[in-house]
Amino acid sequence: MKKGLCFTKTIVTASLLLSLLGCTTEQANTEDKKSNPDLTTIHIIAESPEAITLFRMEEKEILDKYGIQLIYNYPQRITDRLEDYLFSTEDTYDIFVIFPAKIPLYIERNMLLPLDPYIAKNKDFEKDIIPVYRKLYMNYDSHDYGVVYDGDTRLLFYRKDLFEKYNDEYKQQYGVDLTPPETWKEYEQVAKFLTRDTDGDGKIDIYGTATLNADSKRYIWFAERFISMGGKYFDENMHPLITSKEGIRSIEEQMALEKSGSTPPQSMFDWVDLNNAFLQGNIAMVVQFSDTARFSFDEHEEWNSKIAGKVGWSLVPGETPESPRGGTWIGRVLSVSNDSKHPDQAWQVIEHITSLDASKDAIGSFETINDPYLNSHLIANGKGPFPTEKINQNFLDTVKESLQNPNVDLMIPGGWEYMQILDHYLNLAMIGKVTPEEALQSTADEWEKITDRLGRDEQKNFYQEWLQKLEEIKDVSKEK
Repeated sequence: MKKGLCFTKTIVTASLLLSLLGCTTEQANTEDKKSNPDLTTIHIIAESPEAITLFRMEEKEILDKYGIQLIYNYPQRITDRLEDYLFSTEDTYDIFVIFPAKIPLYIERNMLLPLDPYIAKNKDFEKDIIPVYRKLYMNYDSHDYGVVYDGDTRLLFYRKDLFEKYNDEYKQQYGVDLTPPETWKEYEQVAKFLTRDTDGDGKIDIYGTATLNADSKRYIWFAERFISMGGKYFDENMHPLITSKEGIRSIEEQMALEKSGSTPPQSMFDWVDLNNAFLQGNIAMVVQFSDTARFSFDEHEEWNSKIAGKVGWSLVPGETPESPRGGTWIGRVLSVSNDSKHPDQAWQVIEHITSLDASKDAIGSFETINDPYLNSHLIANGKGPFPTEKINQNFLDTVKESLQNPNVDLMIPGGWEYMQILDHYLNLAMIGKVTPEEALQSTADEWEKITDRLGRDEQKNFYQEWLQKLEEIKDVSKEK
């Protein structure tokens, strides 16, 4: 699997790394394979067990319909280090489940098969894909290298019961009703107000908010603030602009929020931990991926929610109500390996899994991580996981609105590397090792090195193309 230049610093062997990740290999329908050795076997690797769930739900139909047996490979908990293994192993796989922002890393190593001829044969499906996913997350350098599998829209989730309970007190103090915050200033104010010692024992029982702040993901909270303030990553010559006043403010305001006591102390929440804290009733509001809406109604199975029926949702705050708010980060696409011996069969699996028929129930399941990515997904399929169809449609309308003026991951060569450098220095700033100014200057210095290594002129072209696509997406979304 080692291809081309490898910029990932791997400090352990591939086999050891795989064991450290706790990777599991799971074979579906083993008895069918024994009775029919002519079945085609397709190997799938993903970054988490949740990313495999929909395949498991569809594996029997895939076997019966296409004569394909699936073998799954995944770590026991979501990880961002899977590429450390993939880029150093000689093992081969047929289908990769990939964060779209990492597609350029795979292309550098010649690991992905262009899917243009396959996608061109299914025009109806292609037209149904929400524009931000079709134009940005599937397409890179004029080719399609993945099919969207998980939308991952970002929304603000808040406790309706707490907002109602404390509305009069808030109105008396601030002169306005307690409603979901539309700006970051309002967000910080509401978070401080709702942080409560509810039983008078001197300990905080409910924190106003909490942040996705684990390694590799903290760049998202920075970008959501920074871009909504009008911040830009680079100028026309690919010199970094993150040392601007918008960049410094983004860090300073997050630091002030955490120092105010409105967030759990020293919390490093990943996606699972943040969901658990919110769903157990310990947090008044969070910015999270859209599947939190349905998980809030899961009182028994996967999430054991204590706040079913008490959660509302709205757009992520912005600098102003008109700023880009929310959008989509991370997500997942399904890609075919260049080393696959069965690319046509791998495509059959991808086409089946991402189809409306297979995915319409997955976006409402408590077990899956799949979020809406088709326009057809935005039309309520009954009540789904919600108490009524009306509530389901209200949620889907909020997802649609979030994607009309979206923030998105930087899909250019080195895009993931740029963000991980930023992520590293954000952490140093948040724990007081460096100032916000030092963090952003160090990030900018390393970004310059990445740009020079990859080629400044080429990077200029990729960045301008990305900006142009983003504007096109906004225009298309407004039309719809």
